[in-house]
Amino acid sequence: MDRSHVLHTISRWQQYFGIEEWDISTEEIDLNNVTIEYNGETYFVGIRRDFDNKTATIYHDVALDEETIIHELLHIVFPQPNSDETYHEYEMWITEAAQNLNKNESPTTRRDCT
Repeated sequence: MDRSHVLHTISRWQQYFGIEEWDISTEEIDLNNVTIEYNGETYFVGIRRDFDNKTATIYHDVALDEETIIHELLHIVFPQPNSDETYHEYEMWITEAAQNLNKNESPTTRRDCT
């Protein structure tokens, strides 16, 4: 996905999630500076969020796709696990919701946007 398509995709999903007031950017990082093994592959995609200033940066060392963008934006909409779940359960729910939204299906509805 080229940069203009990434920015358009972010904007479209910001509107969908009601977070248009956020300033969201992306920054490609060097894989040599990242040593996280994730799902059997070595790569990094993550978001830094500043809730006071409503800014966020999606850091990545692989090309962004729509599902990944949705996933990272969901971390703004749902910033932390529910009190009765582990971080792993939270991350699994975010992943499932992003997959469903990317397939134009309804997301799992066990959460309220706060």
